Amino acid sequence: FFQFEKPPMFFNQPAYEAAQADASGALTALQTRFDDAFARKQTSVRALTTAMQSDSVDAVNAAKQDVLATQTELQNIRGEVKETLKAGNAKLETKDSDYVFISFVLHYLPHGIIGLLVAVIFCAAMSSTAAELNALGSTTEVDFYRPLIKPNASQTHYLIFAKAATAGWGAVAIAFALFANLVENLIEAVNILGSIFYGTILGLFVAAFFLKFVRGSAVFVAALISQTIVLILFYTTSIGYLWYNVIGCAAVCAISTVLQRTVFSAAVAARP
Repeated sequence: FFQFEKPPMFFNQPAYEAAQADASGALTALQTRFDDAFARKQTSVRALTTAMQSDSVDAVNAAKQDVLATQTELQNIRGEVKETLKAGNAKLETKDSDYVFISFVLHYLPHGIIGLLVAVIFCAAMSSTAAELNALGSTTEVDFYRPLIKPNASQTHYLIFAKAATAGWGAVAIAFALFANLVENLIEAVNILGSIFYGTILGLFVAAFFLKFVRGSAVFVAALISQTIVLILFYTTSIGYLWYNVIGCAAVCAISTVLQRTVFSAAVAARP
């Protein structure tokens, strides 16, 4: 969208407007340069679309170079804007990537849709958070605390522990939210974290639905091995994080099949 529509130099508009009083001259000069660079980028983008329709490889490559050059210039100007804002207020948060979506919503959607969208976001966040915390608290109590620590306690005791576990998981979620505030892009951070674990979870479901001959022990061990592989790849390679979903799922299916055919085959044969 912002390839054709001019974006703001700094998406966190309240912070930008607050800093204008101290650096209005420098910001005005940067805005002029930004407007000129974006106008040239629009021309380059239109030239690229025309070149793509003409099927001329040379024209497409030349237009791409022009677009990349103007995009680099715009990024450099935005970097200067952040430095200017930071010079005026050392405590100013210059990370504005999380404001891109909200800036689009506030400036390009009708007011009624904006209110509806905000309400939907809050409802989705509260409902999903409540379900997750309750599930984590219940799982902690049923799968770990009750069978391993207090197998003969009263139901009242289990209820109190489940509530305490829910509160504890809430504290963990708050701690993660505070940590996530330090990353450059919150949405990307969530996607990266999810990709690390979703592939293994998907592999469990794929094995359950399509690999009927594979038993639980083989799948469990395969999931542990697959998750270890994904974590090693995450810390030692620079592949795109979305590939972790594919790698985790494929590893669970492949490793569980091998384990079932080898290590756990005797256990299946020994069953009456």
